[in-house]
Amino acid sequence: MIASHLADPMYISYWTALNYHGLTEQVPMTVFAATTNQVPDRNIHGVGYTFVTVTAAKFFGYDSLAVDAHQVNVASVEKTLVDCADHPEYCGGIGELAKGLAAADLESTALTEYLLRLGNGAAIKRIVYLADLLEIGLGQREELIAAFTSGYSKLDPTRGDEGRYVSEYRLLVNVPEDELTTMVGGRS
Repeated sequence: MIASHLADPMYISYWTALNYHGLTEQVPMTVFAATTNQVPDRNIHGVGYTFVTVTAAKFFGYDSLAVDAHQVNVASVEKTLVDCADHPEYCGGIGELAKGLAAADLESTALTEYLLRLGNGAAIKRIVYLADLLEIGLGQREELIAAFTSGYSKLDPTRGDEGRYVSEYRLLVNVPEDELTTMVGGRS
């Protein structure tokens, strides 16, 4: 509720929305929200508020929920995952995205639509790679692959350049696969 008073427009997303939707056991000590405005980060009563500035074209995919008598916008499950793929640094890294993807009861058509609408080739590559690694079926997979950008992107942009280049996904896989599968409970 406090975040909605600090930025307008805004919706809760990233690590906070992963927690809200039950897609991570982690309880972030910071509230993460997307906004189209430049809003400084704040700390209020020991809680951090981080506002990620996104373009108007990326500001979609949320629902308005009642919190007491106040309306708060929260990203849908699919948009939460897309936002996390767009900016893994705001969701605890690629491992948290993998856990969220594995735990989600996905509407794969919405996930595909949101990924394509977002227009970030790196985010699309990350989701397709993780879905394949974790054996999660994606609807319209070929349409997503067709939207890959030509250059190589880092699987986890918060990590260094150590890893292997995987041409199928046009990714620098800089996180060991066994680390990711272990994080999601050994699913592979």
